[in-house]
Amino acid sequence: MVSSVLRRLIALLLQGGVILFITLGLLEGLVGFSFRFPALSPLPRSILRQMHVLFDRNIIQVMPACATYDATLTYTLRPGSCTFASREFSNTYAINALGVRDDDVSLERPRIVVLGDSIAMGWGVDHADAFPSVVERLTGQRTLNAGVSSYGTVRELRMLERVDRQAVTDVILQYSSNDLVENEQLVSGRFKTLSREDYERTVQAQADMLRYHPGKYTLNLFVMMRNLARARQAADTAPSREREARAFLDVLAQSPVDLTPYRVTVLSLEPGFVEAVRPLAVASPAPAILRLRFLDMTSVASIPGAYYVLDDHPTGIGHDAIGRALATAIGPRSDP
Repeated sequence: MVSSVLRRLIALLLQGGVILFITLGLLEGLVGFSFRFPALSPLPRSILRQMHVLFDRNIIQVMPACATYDATLTYTLRPGSCTFASREFSNTYAINALGVRDDDVSLERPRIVVLGDSIAMGWGVDHADAFPSVVERLTGQRTLNAGVSSYGTVRELRMLERVDRQAVTDVILQYSSNDLVENEQLVSGRFKTLSREDYERTVQAQADMLRYHPGKYTLNLFVMMRNLARARQAADTAPSREREARAFLDVLAQSPVDLTPYRVTVLSLEPGFVEAVRPLAVASPAPAILRLRFLDMTSVASIPGAYYVLDDHPTGIGHDAIGRALATAIGPRSDP
């Protein structure tokens, strides 16, 4: 009698184990399919995008073929050529001697310098389609794309220190909300770049994270779902746009480069940032801040096809809209 019940229990456990194994296998396959064909995925697009951004995509600044350590900036792009690819794009990067995504000719007496993070750099699009190139074509002015992925305002201004500024008339400063951490660190006196050892550990951690193992997608899906409640709590306590704006303006006030000779256009795709920063800039006594101009490009998000499905960066359509708006704001200018 006991052995019969035990056998039945074992059979049920085995049956449940098989069903669970098949279910998890199907879920793993579904996520993998969704990454390859996001338009056909039954999974919520927001969850799929979060999974891709957090667990699934290459990060250019920790790819040894595309980036190199820099003691002042933590990293720059590696001079030469490399390919940066993800689920939805593959682009060849030509990187100049400064360590930014542009040609060496653009380093010689540029008239316009674009500073920013991955958006300015042109993450996900060819160099010719990135908005700095659109600005150059439409204004007829030599434009240097000095944007580097994940730079905050602090490192962007440090990069500007390295630029030939003899002929610069305009600086475009692209702001993202993830600049806040770096900006507040500088304001509080805590900013420092990574050591070479810490940077190399970060490179290795990213490589380990990208390596596939059976059950990776399913495990990460459960981890992300578990963290959704925490993410909602974090959203409720997210820094205000006014806090971001104040930190941004404080960093500009401490700029290692005198910004007063230039027209500085602050570009943002972050809802609410321009509305928060503009009145604070007008009220500031700092001369460089008084000369700021602002361009709110949050409307790009409403343009069909302007953003990738999985990746959170603009496509060529989005870059074209940004570049045209900037070129209009700057206008064609004759040589001095």
